[in-house]
This record gives sequence, structure tokens and C-alpha cells, in this order.
Amino acid sequence: MRIGFDAKRLFQNATGLGNYSRTLVANLHKYHPEHDIHLYAPKLVKNERTLPFFNKEYKPFSPSGIAKLGWRSMGVVKALKNDGIELYHGLSHELPIGIKNSGLKTVVTIHDLLYKYFPEDFPLFDRLIYDNKFRFACEHSDKIIAISNATKQDIMEHYKVPEDKIQVIYQTVSPEFSREISDFDAEEVIRKYALPSEYILNVGSIIRRKNLEIVIVAMAMMQPKDRMPLVIVGTGGTYATIIDQLVEKHKLKDWIIRITGPKLEELNILYRKSHFSVYPSLMEGFGLPVLESIMTQTPVITTRRSSLIEAGGDIAHYINGENAEELSVKMMELTYKAKQIGDPKNIKKHLDRFDAKKLTEQLNDLYLANA
Repeated sequence: MRIGFDAKRLFQNATGLGNYSRTLVANLHKYHPEHDIHLYAPKLVKNERTLPFFNKEYKPFSPSGIAKLGWRSMGVVKALKNDGIELYHGLSHELPIGIKNSGLKTVVTIHDLLYKYFPEDFPLFDRLIYDNKFRFACEHSDKIIAISNATKQDIMEHYKVPEDKIQVIYQTVSPEFSREISDFDAEEVIRKYALPSEYILNVGSIIRRKNLEIVIVAMAMMQPKDRMPLVIVGTGGTYATIIDQLVEKHKLKDWIIRITGPKLEELNILYRKSHFSVYPSLMEGFGLPVLESIMTQTPVITTRRSSLIEAGGDIAHYINGENAEELSVKMMELTYKAKQIGDPKNIKKHLDRFDAKKLTEQLNDLYLANA
């Protein structure tokens, strides 16, 4: 089948939607090389993450000059028809407006509706744009992929989409997180980031919804002898400033290490060398850092919220996302335990739900059924 993908995020986003797009497309090619894959993006960014997709097997395409203006919403449809695309997959919440009367078969992935629940994390103009784009995509796609059951329920509630139009296909984890690390590589990363021998890890954007402040407050409740340093991997704006002020208020500056933009292989090492990770998000479309923790054999504390229970299964440790004292007790409990994640059989059973080949087969079946 000749399949077209909206590849803007694939080429332009380093994390999040970019990782989802790159992993999905790479897995489809790996397990179903019979498909003819075309990648459409307003800009083709070449870096270590995107380099494999410049291969002729993926057929990347970007317009030039003035044609770029509005191309992703309208002009791309002409390119799809010229290339004989049989099915188009919008990988990040939207479909081009021109798809409406084109006759092309379409699939769209909806990751989350977080802007409806945490408006403070999104400017008003962005929320209005998202609502229009998401609603259009849900109405005009032939099939919707939700990356979790929690997201599926939100789509049904907010956009009144019939349940049989939505299929849950979980997000897969980059194969990098399955790779065992060498002592040499680990020492290189520890030296590069000046890491202590033991630390706690937090991975994610520094925004209100990710709830990093509860970790800072929980650490402040602990005696210095009971604490481990906290390594924060992520960036943020206004909320990051609030976190900095909170760290200053509780005199925890010497306990915090900030890292931005690590390579995937470095992130794998950061997980594996941490004593445990903490991800107290108040809501997620999926919650990839929870699954990354489990895949790297790292104990993880998260919240009993939305899709995080799906990502963490029976393996993660759960807290109330608004109870710093509960988090403090759980952090201290794991601090004094040897690093252990649980029964290997249970872990394998949980990770099998997110097996790349199984999820790609679900995706391929959906394509074939809707082409």
C-alpha cells in the first residue's frame, strides 16, 4: 500500500510527538517493508534523529519557496494525489483542510486533549486553534487512533465521536531503552553531567501539568540524611521559574541537577543509573517516561491519574498527585531499598502489551481495513 504521513513532527520535534512519529514509521517499515512510505513535511530538518528518514525508502517531501505557506493545510493534498497515496495518516492530531472532499482515505492519531484540562499550559489562541483542528480531524477522518483508553474516553466525551470509530493503539518505546549499557558508556555520561553515585530522576517538560513542584516540596519534607539528589531532565518557561523559586525557598539548590537535551542513548543511561524515577504528572495522553522507566528496570513513582495507570500497570508505585507527604514517604521508602523493580515475569507480561511488533501489526491491520 502507498501510505502518506504528516511528518512535520517527525522532522522538527526532538521529543514527544517527534518520537511517536519516528518510532511508528520506522516500525512500520521494519515489519512491513512491502508498504510504500511517503513523508510530507513543510520543512525537512536533518539531525541524528531524523537522518534515517532521508533514505529513499521513506521518500521525504517538502515544498519550496512561497508554496510552504499554508501547504500543510491545503497544498499537501495535491501532493498526495500526485503521488497516488492510498491512505494518509495524520500523526499529530490533525488533517489538512483540503482532505475533506478529496476522496482520500484517512487516519488520525489523537494523543491527548490536555489543553481542555490544563488551559494555563496553553495560550488562548493555541487552545482555539487546537480545538478547531482536533474537531475537524475527528469529524473527517475514516478512523481515529487514540494512544490510550483514557484518551479514547476524552475523545468520545468532548467530540461526541462514536466508540467504533476509535481504536486504541498504544505508543511504543524507542528500542534504545532496551539496550543494555556498558560500564564505559555509563561512566562517560556520569562524568559529562557530573552526576553523583546515587540520584533520583525526573524526565519531562517543566510545565504545571507535570507537577514537578510536588517533588520539590516532598524533598523539603525529608531530612537531608534521607534525601538523594534530584536530576531533572527537561526544559520549561514560566513554570520552570516557579520551580527555581521553590528550590531557592526550601534551600535545595545543592540537591538539584538540571540536564537539557540529552541524546536517547544518554537518557537510557540516566534511567538505568538512577535509583528510581518520579513522574507525578496530573494528566497524560499516555505517560512515556513511566514505560521508559519500566523498560530500563528502574522503579518509578507516578500518580493514579488518566493513562498513567495504563503505562505503569502493576509495576509502578502510585501516589495521589496532590499529596506531597505521601510522595515524601514513598520516596524515602524507595531510597532505603535496594534498586529493584519487581517480579521479572510480571514486568515481561506488562511490557508485552507494548511490544513494537504487536502494536505495528495492529496498525497494519487498521490500515488494510480502512484503505
